Amino acid sequence: MAQRGPYSKSTALRAHILDEALRIIGENGYTGATVQQIADAVGMSKPGVLHHFGSRDALFTAILQRRDEVNATGYSMDSFTVEDLIATVRHNTTVPGLVALYSALTGEATSHSDLSASREFFADRYAMVVGALTEAVRLAQVNGLVELDRDPAAIARLLTAASDGLQTQWLLDPSIDMAADLEALWRTVLVGPPGRP
Repeated sequence: MAQRGPYSKSTALRAHILDEALRIIGENGYTGATVQQIADAVGMSKPGVLHHFGSRDALFTAILQRRDEVNATGYSMDSFTVEDLIATVRHNTTVPGLVALYSALTGEATSHSDLSASREFFADRYAMVVGALTEAVRLAQVNGLVELDRDPAAIARLLTAASDGLQTQWLLDPSIDMAADLEALWRTVLVGPPGRP
């Protein structure tokens, strides 16, 4: 059933704000984007924008959530693969401002002991990504592509850590091919198809 009334308008306005924020950060980078710029783009005041999210931290966390929603149109987390992770990393080279936002908020989230919006978002996101990759590695084990004595969850955590670490290195040196390096790491885990020497 379609939503009606103020709630649906508020949801649509939030989506519009987040889409404009994605565009602005994509064009100007994370450090070049301000709440005021986002407010101007949607014809609102800065307090009006923050009213819909509660705080600047919650706004920028919601921007990352929106980025994940947009990125996820090409795959499902129920069948997320290592190849999907590599493709996402490859796509991220086209949106350096969002990569910088992700890295900055990750740092902020880990420096606070409270359950701020960003800390909760990253904890949930890591659990979801690692869980999906763990299942992908288990499937690769069933297909004889990864040794059965390897811990799928450990491999999933290492792939996720490598992805984030490569993004940090790439922000400092854009000549790094993050997707190729992540793919090279995945190949070191694979033993190849059954019957391969």
